[in-house]
Amino acid sequence: MARIAPGNTPKFAYVVLLILASLFIYLDLQYKTFTSTKNVFNSALLSSNLLIKNILLKPISNLYNLTTSKNDLIKLNRSLEDALETIRIENFLILNKATLFKNNEGLISYTESSAINSLYEIAAVSSFDTNLYKCCDSHKLFLFNNLSPFREGGTVINAEGILGQISDSNKRVSEVILISDINHSMPVKLNNFYCNANGTGRPRILECKYDASLWPESFSIGDSFYSSGLGGIFPEGILIGNIKSIKLADNKETILEIESLANPLTQNHVMVIYPNDFK
Repeated sequence: MARIAPGNTPKFAYVVLLILASLFIYLDLQYKTFTSTKNVFNSALLSSNLLIKNILLKPISNLYNLTTSKNDLIKLNRSLEDALETIRIENFLILNKATLFKNNEGLISYTESSAINSLYEIAAVSSFDTNLYKCCDSHKLFLFNNLSPFREGGTVINAEGILGQISDSNKRVSEVILISDINHSMPVKLNNFYCNANGTGRPRILECKYDASLWPESFSIGDSFYSSGLGGIFPEGILIGNIKSIKLADNKETILEIESLANPLTQNHVMVIYPNDFK
């Protein structure tokens, strides 16, 4: 079998290329012949880098910074809202300190100290089914526990007044039955008239029923009812709400509808205070 012999190496071509390359280098070093070409290349490279940075990288960076800044603003806004709610509740306590506390020592110890194990605590709302609250007669919300569960019977207030009381607790959350719950009742008064205001299962609406033949009282729309303090559960003299309507039942009982001032939909923080702090 015939074997193909290797061809001769084109040494002449290599020598020519080497001479040309050396010539180009000499011309560039001696006369800066290719400086403009290099500048154009470097300029194009720099422009492409800037273009990539501005079109691709910078928007991504700006989006990240915007998202981070927005999250920081949301956190700051929430913290400011929480602080504002706490101040509003404290103002309610200050305005009602004569009826809420036996003396000023309890109030002062709270406003000057943030001890969580005190007899009155700021609590955050864990969950509140507002759809159930608006449609049905079971009105409850839940609070995150602090270091320990809230004790049953504690009065729950916000910056507007009495919301309800602690009805149950577990290791994580505590249940609050609102005063408008169908199964809740609280003693109230208007001047010398006393009654038990029962929850109606309608948002913020309580009812007082009485026999007009036994209580020859006259009432008007807008008259104010206050907590009576009977039973020792709720403090005496706290404004509960105003008469919204006056009806006559079939059994000739008079029904007073009272709309409570405290709205559970307005705040995410409440205060829990306990009966033994009352007068």
